[in-house]
Amino acid sequence: MTYSVNLSNYTVGQSSYDHIDAICSHYGKKVVLIVGDHGYQAARNVLDAAIDKSRLEVVKTLHYGGECTYENVEKLKKEIAATDAQMIFAIGGGRVLDTGKFVAEQVAKPVFSFPTIASNCSACTSVSIMYGSDGGFLRPEFLKEPPKHAFIQTQVLAEAPVKYLWAGLGDTYAKYYEASISARGEALNHALAMGVNISSQCADGIITHGVLALQANQEKVVNEAFEQAVLIVIVTTALVSILVTLDHTPDYNSGLAHAIYYTLTTIPGFDNETHLHGEIVAFGILILLLVDGQRKEFERVYHFNCETGLPHALADLDLNYKQLEPYLESITQMADIRHNPYEITLEILKAAFLELENVNKNTNK
Repeated sequence: MTYSVNLSNYTVGQSSYDHIDAICSHYGKKVVLIVGDHGYQAARNVLDAAIDKSRLEVVKTLHYGGECTYENVEKLKKEIAATDAQMIFAIGGGRVLDTGKFVAEQVAKPVFSFPTIASNCSACTSVSIMYGSDGGFLRPEFLKEPPKHAFIQTQVLAEAPVKYLWAGLGDTYAKYYEASISARGEALNHALAMGVNISSQCADGIITHGVLALQANQEKVVNEAFEQAVLIVIVTTALVSILVTLDHTPDYNSGLAHAIYYTLTTIPGFDNETHLHGEIVAFGILILLLVDGQRKEFERVYHFNCETGLPHALADLDLNYKQLEPYLESITQMADIRHNPYEITLEILKAAFLELENVNKNTNK
């Protein structure tokens, strides 16, 4: 068996943009920026100053189109083709970065990522999550490689809205629980074993640093806890993602928490704008741990969720069990749990959701 593993390089810190010239100028001088609505504006002052001091020249700034869609990728390809750009800078949140990565592969140009929120690992992964023009999830597009380099400017991230890091904490610790359960009892090859083992830091590191990281974000300052949490969200999770998806399947990169996420977001009236992806997945992990019988880990994550305000009850997602019950069957049919080491039945799910409801009732007495 022959396979290649490409991992993203990164520079982290409050002066990370000062390294742009040394790292990027090897690929040429002319740059197209792909930006979103808010992230570029948040980073613009420090990024523009760094580019002005470099040998690089911005030949065009393009808006990503509002969503990571095939239609927007095609439009951007045409606009980039009309320039003499030699590289692409993608600046913003996950959907901007995913758009930039996919466009860059399509036009065969190196891409560099500049995350402006710490909610996901898109800045360092080799996959773009594609959506339809209606905003609905379509599929992952697996890419040949991640961005050539990610510039993680911690002060820009510290000044971003707290809700993004908050949701990112939940999405990140989910990586460990889903990956480790999906891989249970299997003889893993080197890449899979490395990915699953690294994933343990996604839980331990987030639970260790998460509370103080959120406090730093609220105060718009960078401290050790904030930097560690940001690196786990953006870098560690990306390493896991790359290593466990070399076969381009979600078998080790997803699980019950994501099956719950996809189901909850289909319930009529559920507000996808109010409740972020990582927030919902964090709730799903509590159900996963109850289903899996990991009571000690459940208590650890439940306490963390309570401490950080991440959801620990259906009511936190503006739902109740009566609303949810008709949709439980669909969770058992999701592709995300096809690689679970045992069958997750409707009865098992019902028991876990009801147990969580009882835990919350007893805790609130």
